[in-house]
Amino acid sequence: MRRLLLTLFLIYSLPVLAQKGEVQLRAGLGAAVYSTESEVSFSFTLAGLPFSIVQKEEDNAVAVHIPLEFRYGLSNRWNLGLDFKFGSYLYDPDSAAGKSNAFMAIGPQLEYNLVNKESFRWYLGRGFNYAILKLEDNMDEVPPMRYNRNYSGSGVRINTGIIWFFTTPLGLHFNAAFDSHDFQLNEYRINDDKISLDNLKGSLYIIGADIFAGLVLRF
Repeated sequence: MRRLLLTLFLIYSLPVLAQKGEVQLRAGLGAAVYSTESEVSFSFTLAGLPFSIVQKEEDNAVAVHIPLEFRYGLSNRWNLGLDFKFGSYLYDPDSAAGKSNAFMAIGPQLEYNLVNKESFRWYLGRGFNYAILKLEDNMDEVPPMRYNRNYSGSGVRINTGIIWFFTTPLGLHFNAAFDSHDFQLNEYRINDDKISLDNLKGSLYIIGADIFAGLVLRF
């Protein structure tokens, strides 16, 4: 009887135990909606007195991105990995002429599997990242002017997702997340001429939600 119980336990637990040490590669296509707060300040001295001009703006933004994720199973419940995200923000068609942008984020992610079956996973995750945002405006002026602004900063991500393996190595992945980034202006160029940031400061804070769907491959 004891041997029978032990055999049944091993048969039942083998698929779960096999998840320890599992490696996953995930990729997909996603979209995000953000609320944004931007601030630009310029400080100067006039007649020996300090002055500053501050411009603040609140807006909304929509982004599309391609996520690329790597995961390693620390245990039957915990996964540790590294996330990459590449994308761009969408412009209003009425004001998109001459404008372009691109962003990239990279950071570690820790996940806990609430449901941990051989063919189905439901997890919660928490991660941090470092992101770079590049903006370019080409103005139709005489002479033509090009403005380049580079931002960088840290971010926080809290997410949940499900994975369904429809074959042993391949599955479908769906993820929804709370996402935020705190960017600071670190480079400003006009027609390739670098502008000093000693008296010019810029910040951009975004917060919102993103979703993506894609495929996952496990080893």
